[in-house]
Amino acid sequence: MVSKEEVAKHNTRSDCWIIVHGKVFDCSKFHSEHPGEGINDQYIADHAGKDVSDLFEKFHGSNEAFEMLEDAEDGRHKHIKYIGELDE
Repeated sequence: MVSKEEVAKHNTRSDCWIIVHGKVFDCSKFHSEHPGEGINDQYIADHAGKDVSDLFEKFHGSNEAFEMLEDAEDGRHKHIKYIGELDE
């Protein structure tokens, strides 16, 4: 289990953890691959260390993004690392 306080420490572009639906992911190496990176001046790192569940839902209507997170949970995603469950 990972605390919100621990996630909040990882709040930079080079150390970028996010929370999506109670799960913590390290996206530090994913920036350059993210198709929406920079669109409307929005960047994943702008939300590093935070819960991005609402934003994730808003901008990811297809199953592809959710499947990427599932792959990360299974250790199969090349640039997204699953850290663990959020300790709420």
